[in-house]
Amino acid sequence: MERRQLLKMAPAVGAGLIAAKPAFAVMAELSNIRQQSVSESFAQAKRLHPELIGFENVNDDFERKKLKVEGQIPKDLQGHYYRNGPAKLERNGIRYQHLFEGDGMLQHFCIAGGKVTHRGRFIHTPKFSQEEQAGRFVYSGPETKIANGKAVVSSNAINTANTNVIPVGNDLWALWEAGSATRINAQTLDYLEQVDLGKGTRYDAKLTGLPFSAHPKVEANGDIWNFGLHPSGSVVLYHLYPDGKVKNVGMIDSRYKGGMLHDFLITQKHILLILPSLKRNLFAKGDGYFSGIEFARHQTMKVLVIDKHDLTITRQYELPPGFVFHFGNAWEDKQGEIQFDMSLYANVDVLYQMSNLMTGDSVRDAARAETVLVTLKKSGEVSTAIGDHGTEFPRVFANEIGQKSEQLFYVSGNSDSLWSHSVNSLHYQTREISHYDYGRDYFVEEHVPIKTKAGGDYLMGTALHVPSKRTCLTVFNADNVAHGPVVKAWLPYHLPIGFHGSFISG
Repeated sequence: MERRQLLKMAPAVGAGLIAAKPAFAVMAELSNIRQQSVSESFAQAKRLHPELIGFENVNDDFERKKLKVEGQIPKDLQGHYYRNGPAKLERNGIRYQHLFEGDGMLQHFCIAGGKVTHRGRFIHTPKFSQEEQAGRFVYSGPETKIANGKAVVSSNAINTANTNVIPVGNDLWALWEAGSATRINAQTLDYLEQVDLGKGTRYDAKLTGLPFSAHPKVEANGDIWNFGLHPSGSVVLYHLYPDGKVKNVGMIDSRYKGGMLHDFLITQKHILLILPSLKRNLFAKGDGYFSGIEFARHQTMKVLVIDKHDLTITRQYELPPGFVFHFGNAWEDKQGEIQFDMSLYANVDVLYQMSNLMTGDSVRDAARAETVLVTLKKSGEVSTAIGDHGTEFPRVFANEIGQKSEQLFYVSGNSDSLWSHSVNSLHYQTREISHYDYGRDYFVEEHVPIKTKAGGDYLMGTALHVPSKRTCLTVFNADNVAHGPVVKAWLPYHLPIGFHGSFISG
């Protein structure tokens, strides 16, 4: 997200429409009316489409609750499963216009002794705390303009920490896309601070508030790699120790100004930045940030191969036009041939549909990606193959990140369904797909592959059962996904649909 754009989020002031009132007062009233209509439209749509309950506003934290377990939890599967996603979507009758704007909420499932408990807590970022005290939205978001909102002087002022969560040292880092990581106490889920990566290092204040993406890659040795997109087209590259301290930071000029770069990849020797076919239209209808991102159908996707040692570009490739939110994994052989997978969209409609969700529009016409397997050859040639259709949220076992992996796990759905309803595994070499369909009554969220200390391989995730309005935590044997869950642990209520999470054994 562009910092320049973030600094322009103060409410617009225009010519007065009613002589008896100042112009800014009229614009404030019109803004309130517009946001209230979003809330009313969603409420009306939810009565016709009950599956929208996954995107309704959450008012309060979820207190600790014991889940009803169907089946038997494997004895070697013990630990903590954390998930993150937007949950505070409305305040004082005003509803956000894009799903990405909601304040983050952590879901914590504790698995021990064959039992499962859950609790959920909002992340009390500075933004959230101010707005909680005020009882209304205080700041405009990237897409939603709030009447009489405070000026946004830095991206961290509106940091919602709503996209991902990873363990770093003894704490958790809740991650957003446009600002700093947010440090959370792993036991209490209390907010601790916005992470200042340069503090106490040779970088000092130079890293304060720089974008730190929501998709860091953690190598088997615990080292953390990440990036952040600057509006100039420069990309900040981070290499951190397992405890989160800075090991190295660099910057490359990608010349990319598409406004969104969500994910990336690493191999044992390289960083891969895949720049999607996007452009920013500053004259787009409306003044929202996401609505101003357009698909450039004649613009190829560029692949930048960056040396992990000195953080310089060593090779570049081009792929056909497309857009990608998420990648699964990448690796390379001794000859330097690189392979990776991506959930590839034909355009950027999926970004707009996350705005439509907030009003309840277009709930039966979802954009879908397909898994594409890519090979980058040392000669400069590129080959691609289709792995599966309707896919998203690809994951591999954590110890295989950046190395050759056997299986890719992901969820899938059809274009006539609002969210995914199936979970799958793809064997990279044989292209064999193992598939389990929960059924159209479920919203299936990202599933995380887990290797336990005892050697068990599992797949864990959450799913919302719409008719009963309940969320379940499910566990699969990773080598036999088609067999279905070996365990379902049920909450008596439903959770908001989230994005990404992590499992910590122990």
